[in-house]
Amino acid sequence: MDADSPPENADVVVVGGGVIGCAAARLLASDYDVVVVERGKLASEATALAAGEVTISPSYTDYPEVGSHALEFFYEYDGTGEFHYEDRESVELVPTERIGEAKRRSERLASAGYDVDFLDGDEIESLYPGFDLGDEFEGGVRHVETGFVDPYTFATTLADDATERGATFLTDTAVTDVLVDDGAVVGVDTDVGRIEAPTVVVAAGWRTSLFLEDVTPIPVRPYRTQCIVLDLGSDMSETFPMGWIPGEHVYFRPELNGDVLVGGWSFATDDPVGASGNADEEFVQHVADLAPRFLADGDNARFVNGWAGVDGATPDTRPIIDAPADAPDGLVVATGFHGRGVMTAPVAATLVRSIVTGEETDLPREPFSLDRFENRSREFRFVSISSGDEAYEED
Repeated sequence: MDADSPPENADVVVVGGGVIGCAAARLLASDYDVVVVERGKLASEATALAAGEVTISPSYTDYPEVGSHALEFFYEYDGTGEFHYEDRESVELVPTERIGEAKRRSERLASAGYDVDFLDGDEIESLYPGFDLGDEFEGGVRHVETGFVDPYTFATTLADDATERGATFLTDTAVTDVLVDDGAVVGVDTDVGRIEAPTVVVAAGWRTSLFLEDVTPIPVRPYRTQCIVLDLGSDMSETFPMGWIPGEHVYFRPELNGDVLVGGWSFATDDPVGASGNADEEFVQHVADLAPRFLADGDNARFVNGWAGVDGATPDTRPIIDAPADAPDGLVVATGFHGRGVMTAPVAATLVRSIVTGEETDLPREPFSLDRFENRSREFRFVSISSGDEAYEED
C-alpha cells in the first residue's frame, strides 16, 4: 500500500517487517485486520543478514516442545512459494579438553529422547569427507534435528501469505510513537499519519527497547555479528554438515552452491546505527587461521564475500515474547531473539497469536516472559551464543 495514504485504523498494528513481524502477521491476518509498518524494506536488516540456521532443538533442550513446534512448521512450510527448508545434521566439534563433558552431555540428551550422539574424530571424517580434524578435535556431538533456510526468502514468503490473508504492509514508514489512553493502547503515530488500533505488536529488533523506553523497560541491547562465505575449491553442498566450534566464536554451514558460510564473532555495540556492514578484517583472518585446523581443503579457502549486521540481545540469550504486566493493555512485545529469530519465528508467531486471541497453546510461556528478569536495565553483560560455551556452562 502507498505509505502516503495509510489506513486510518486496524485491529492489530505490527511494528517491524522482519521475519518475526511477517510471521506474526501471517497468523493473525486470517482473523484480524492487520497492518505491518516497516521503517525500511521488508526483511532488509537483521533478517536479510542472518545465516538462516535452524538449530532450535539444541538451543531449547530444556523445552523440547519449542524445537518440535518450529521443526514441524519448517517441514510443512517447505515448498510454499520459493521457500525451502534444507534438512541438515550439525556437528559440534569438541576440543580435546572437553571430550568428557561432551560425551556426558550427548548421553544425557540421547536418554531424554533427542536424536544426538557422540562421534569420535575418525567417524566424523568418514561420514563427512569435508573434515580433517587432526589432533586438535578428538570428536564431536552430532545433532540430527537441524537444518537451514534462506532468511530473506522465508520472510518474504511469510509476508506474501499474510498479504493473501488480508494483511497490509507499509514500507519506508516509521512508527514514531505508541498511542496510549487510560492505560490501554489505542494505536500508533507514523511519519505519514495515525493508525488507530487496540493492539500493537512491537517486533522491531534491537530498536524495540529504545522505542518503548517511555512505555515499559525492555532489557534488550544491540550487538553486532558477522558472516563470511568461503570457496574451498570443492563442492561442499551434499555431504558437509552444519556445526560450531566451542570457544572459537564461529558456526558454519554449507551453501547450496557448494561454498561454506562461517558466522559468529559477535560483540555488543554502543553504536548500532554507525556499525560497519562489512566483516571485520580480524574476523576474516580468524576464519582463515581456523579453516585449516578442521577443513580438509581449509588451506585452499578463498574469501568470496562477507557482511555484518546488528541484532538484539537479552541477558539470558532467549527472546521476550510477552504482553508485559506493567505495560498498557493491548501492547505485545516480540524482541531480543539473539541471533535465533529465523528459527524461532514459528514459535513467536504462535505465542503472539495466543496472547492476542486468548487461545490456548501447548508452547510454554515462561522462557519468553519479560518478568523472568528482575533487572530490566539495558546495561547487562552480553553473552555471545556464537562462542558455543553455553552448553558447557550447563554441565
